[in-house]
Amino acid sequence: MKYLFNGVDGHLGSVAANESLNLLNPTDLIFAAPDIKKINKENLKKWTDAGVEIREASYDNYDQMVKAYHGVDRMLLLSTWMIGETRRKQHRDAINAAKEAGVKHIVYTSVKGAEIEVGTPVVASDHRDTEKALMESGLEYTIQRNMLYFDYIFSMFVPISLYKNNCVWPSNTDGVKVAYVFRDDCARVAAALVAGKGESYKVYTVTGPELLSEEELFKIASEYTGKEIEYINMSTEAYYDYWEKRGVPRTVHGDFSNSPLPICTIDLVENGDSIRSGHFCETTNVIEDLTGRKPTSAREGISYYKDVILPR
Repeated sequence: MKYLFNGVDGHLGSVAANESLNLLNPTDLIFAAPDIKKINKENLKKWTDAGVEIREASYDNYDQMVKAYHGVDRMLLLSTWMIGETRRKQHRDAINAAKEAGVKHIVYTSVKGAEIEVGTPVVASDHRDTEKALMESGLEYTIQRNMLYFDYIFSMFVPISLYKNNCVWPSNTDGVKVAYVFRDDCARVAAALVAGKGESYKVYTVTGPELLSEEELFKIASEYTGKEIEYINMSTEAYYDYWEKRGVPRTVHGDFSNSPLPICTIDLVENGDSIRSGHFCETTNVIEDLTGRKPTSAREGISYYKDVILPR
């Protein structure tokens, strides 16, 4: 049986790929990326030395995907970073290419919130569309809905607040709590699902170990850095206005040349709206059940990002 992991040039994909080496025979593995030259060189050497086959597969090149997916039994479909119709087309093309190539089972990394039928958040609506395409494809599938990431808070929001926003972080979450999760834990779950753990046609919600508000996370960051971060709650309209006045574009296709944030305001603000709805107040045992490891806590995982958040 052959197992293919897409997106091994990225963070989640590379961690999932490395984890798969502990679960499967390396000669049964195929790791794919849009451009092999962009794969971390140390990873590439380790993988090829172990006997893993490397293929190029871009979600923007249908014929290339069909070729890359040929002979594959189980495949990890990692979601892309684009928002909107571009991402929906990429995902649907990947599913159709997999079907044409004869892939039997797809594991898809979706997000918590994709199950919301009315008023689906913009970001989650893309995943909802992909889930629908997968369910209608006729292929076996497993859906992994990841909770919101701790990583965005600690690797992006905290350093931006410290070094680009005068130790201030605004929010529109109203103090509602979330079972945030670290990407590495999600990657290990993805590897386990591709390896055959879990059940077909099932949705797994992957969460961290505890419910925390954004404000509580910034307090943890303040304690860790020794620098007090002021946390301010505001309305959705004010939150849009706050960041757009600072040069953050509304959509992913906007001009980021003067933006202090690498994400668009729709992504940021709508995530806050989703949190405020209370939809993410849920913890599960999926990580421990599928990987045998307890999920990483906020206080444990913040050290992953010490190089970007400790005082300079």
